[in-house]
Amino acid sequence: MKALHLALIELRRFGRPVLRKLALGMIVLVPLLYGSLYLWSNWDPYGNLDQVPVAVVNQDQPSTVDGKSLAAGDEFAGQLAATPLFDWNFVSEQEAREGMDDGRYYFAIVVPPDFSAKLSSLAGTSPERASISIDLDDANGYIIGMMSETVKSELQNQINTAAYTTFAKTMFGSLGELHTGLSDAAEGAHRLADGSAAADDGAKELAEGLGTLQTGSTQVADGAHQVADGVSQINVVIQNVADFASDTLPGLQDTVSSAAEVSQTFDNDVDKVVTLACDDDPDGKVCTDLKALAERADDVNGTVQGADETVRSLSVGEITDGAEKVAALDKGATEVAEGADRLTGGITDAKTGADELATGTAQLTSGAQELATGLDTAVAKLPSDDPAKNAQAADVLGSPVGVNTTNEHPAGVYGRGLAPFFFGIALWVFGLVAFLLLRTFNARALAGKVSAFSVALGGWLPAGMLGVVGALVLYVVVDVGLGLKPVNVLGTIGMCVLGVMAFSAIAHWLRLAFDAVGDVLILVLLMLQLTACGGLYPIETAPAFFRALHPFMPMTYLVDGLRVTISGGVGAHAVRDAVVLAVIFAAAVGASTLTAMFQRRWSMGRMKPAIEL
Repeated sequence: MKALHLALIELRRFGRPVLRKLALGMIVLVPLLYGSLYLWSNWDPYGNLDQVPVAVVNQDQPSTVDGKSLAAGDEFAGQLAATPLFDWNFVSEQEAREGMDDGRYYFAIVVPPDFSAKLSSLAGTSPERASISIDLDDANGYIIGMMSETVKSELQNQINTAAYTTFAKTMFGSLGELHTGLSDAAEGAHRLADGSAAADDGAKELAEGLGTLQTGSTQVADGAHQVADGVSQINVVIQNVADFASDTLPGLQDTVSSAAEVSQTFDNDVDKVVTLACDDDPDGKVCTDLKALAERADDVNGTVQGADETVRSLSVGEITDGAEKVAALDKGATEVAEGADRLTGGITDAKTGADELATGTAQLTSGAQELATGLDTAVAKLPSDDPAKNAQAADVLGSPVGVNTTNEHPAGVYGRGLAPFFFGIALWVFGLVAFLLLRTFNARALAGKVSAFSVALGGWLPAGMLGVVGALVLYVVVDVGLGLKPVNVLGTIGMCVLGVMAFSAIAHWLRLAFDAVGDVLILVLLMLQLTACGGLYPIETAPAFFRALHPFMPMTYLVDGLRVTISGGVGAHAVRDAVVLAVIFAAAVGASTLTAMFQRRWSMGRMKPAIEL
């Protein structure tokens, strides 16, 4: 209670005149003025980039690819116009230069004349890298150059998309022709497969027919050999007969002719005997017997005369001719047999060839079917020859990968992400400013019997109470005015209260212990914390000196805790940060208590300090 009483005594010093009350009000508003103004000016700078004027110079000359005009510069300019990242101004090169010189344009994007030509080279055998230039002038603002670097990747993506789209359109045009050609080839392959299948069937039938013919020709050959053998045997007999006839026929003809004369004479003599014998006894037995003998003699004579005529009609030449014909027949039969053998051999070879042909046509059919299937598969895998579908596919190939970014605890805007850092700065500056007006201790209490703890706590409490009010004002204004909308309202308020308590307690101790030099130390600590708390960039990007300071800086824990309560995160981190800030507050109050105990020892240096503020 004594500490609270001492705090109220300190605040009553500002009761009159009004200017002193205004001074207290200004102390309360220090966090608001420092924190909210910084956040307001930097709340969403990237959200207003479309108000930043940028010159775009398109010097590109259209190129021709496969008879089609390509104006990649115009396409790129169209993509820029459709994506208003900046306030694009499509101007001439001279206008862009003059605008950058007088500050009307912050930077310029220049598309060179060979942009389309180099992009179209992607469809050829000697591709060239296309490029654009971004002309900066830091005299117009260094930060805008950094922002242009931020958007450079987006520009690069748009350029790459234009290049890929150009290449894809050319490729799909060629693939469309390939699709048509392969479709025709697939149809031809199917026809070839059908034809080869029919040929295979014919080859198999031919092989079967030749097999039957081979069997028949073998039988014919066997029969021809049998005929040839028989004719040869007949020829031998005929030749023997002919030789015999040539040798005996003339004598035989003479003998037979003599026999014919004798037979005729005998027949005549018999007739005379019959006539003489029958004259005397025509009916007698002798006459009858003689007549019978005469008839027999007539028959024998007729036979002999016929034989004579037959033998006389025979000719050695005819027999020789017949023998020669039989010999020729024998030779022909032999040749027929040999021809039948050759025919059988030819048919056998033809059968073997037909079998091979059937095997080949079967393989041809299988290969043609595989070819047709492969071509059908290839056609199915090729892009459609529909121009509309190919255009869509070219657009997809132009930007084949869509990058989806997820953020588990999004800050939303630039200012909301930096609010923890600016809150920390504002609350620390409050401690610096507060003890420029507020006394760090009550001299009477210090000289009296009030405990050192009460003196120290009573000296800090006015600043602590004003700091809590200032932190609440800062939070309310930023939340309502700028839209902070923390995920944990009470946690954010609690972290702000703990932060201002800890920071003001540190400022109180330094001011109490080192007097005017303490203000310098507070300012030095502020500078160190700005660079070592990791409020702007990851602490891993800082030099080793600041990384070493990082865990010992009070602002480190306020910034980290507010990030969790504002944007979300692991609640245990916020609890840890709150505990650390509470420990820092307690340690600072403890240090102030020890300092108050020490300062009860008066000296000339304390009564008349060397430096005063």
